[in-house]
Amino acid sequence: MFSTMFKNWWTTLIGFLGGFIYYLGQNGATMPTTKQEWINLLVAAAIAGLGLASKDATTGSKPQ
Repeated sequence: MFSTMFKNWWTTLIGFLGGFIYYLGQNGATMPTTKQEWINLLVAAAIAGLGLASKDATTGSKPQ
């Protein structure tokens, strides 16, 4: 399962960069200390997780 996700490096990279840029845009280059900063970190992690779980357009589903 995880090997398939990591083979889809393009969507993984976009998800990671999207989460990273979102966090930097909201908090800057600081560690979270307030509740809002922790929420921003969780949203950024969710964006990165969606990029990891999504598939590239060229990767099809295997028939069951």
